[in-house]
Amino acid sequence: MEKELEIAKAKELRGDIIERLYAVYPGGVSVGTLKSLLRYKSINSESDIRKALYYLEEKEYITATENENYLDITVNLTPKGINLAENDLDDVGVDIDE
Repeated sequence: MEKELEIAKAKELRGDIIERLYAVYPGGVSVGTLKSLLRYKSINSESDIRKALYYLEEKEYITATENENYLDITVNLTPKGINLAENDLDDVGVDIDE
């Protein structure tokens, strides 16, 4: 049961990130800003956010600019990420609020 809850939270976090990026598209946000935006909804560890960003980048929903400081990395939504945000795409690993 605990594993199922952990998976559900990961899917929700990925969806929250997509929704936050969709709100500022075509602009991007730094990881530091994104962390602050996500705090309003729930508490997410830096590790959870890193995992979510990695998943979304591997699926080509986001791009992330390289930066020495992790919090200064800029994250942008891709056209594929827009399709996901607008429910034109389905991904069982991302929970988008409708």
